[in-house]
Amino acid sequence: MASAKPSSNSSSREKLHQAYNLAGEAAADTASHIKERAANTASNVKERARSSVERGKHRATDMEHRLEESIQRHPLVSVGCAFAAGWLISKILK
Repeated sequence: MASAKPSSNSSSREKLHQAYNLAGEAAADTASHIKERAANTASNVKERARSSVERGKHRATDMEHRLEESIQRHPLVSVGCAFAAGWLISKILK
């Protein structure tokens, strides 16, 4: 009977060791999966941000060209508007 307990005890230790190893492998797999998903998400966010910046640059350039054309077509109105805006800002800040 003495031999039954050590064998049972060592079997329990082996099972515990196997469970520990399996848990470690599962944790490593999960960490690897999370790391991969995080990298993919970061890449997608980076690409979307780059696309948004490019669209913003194009819109700003387009607006700049339209404003330049408007100023060239109506120079006196443009100077008058700039003067009025400056005067208004100076009155607000006083």
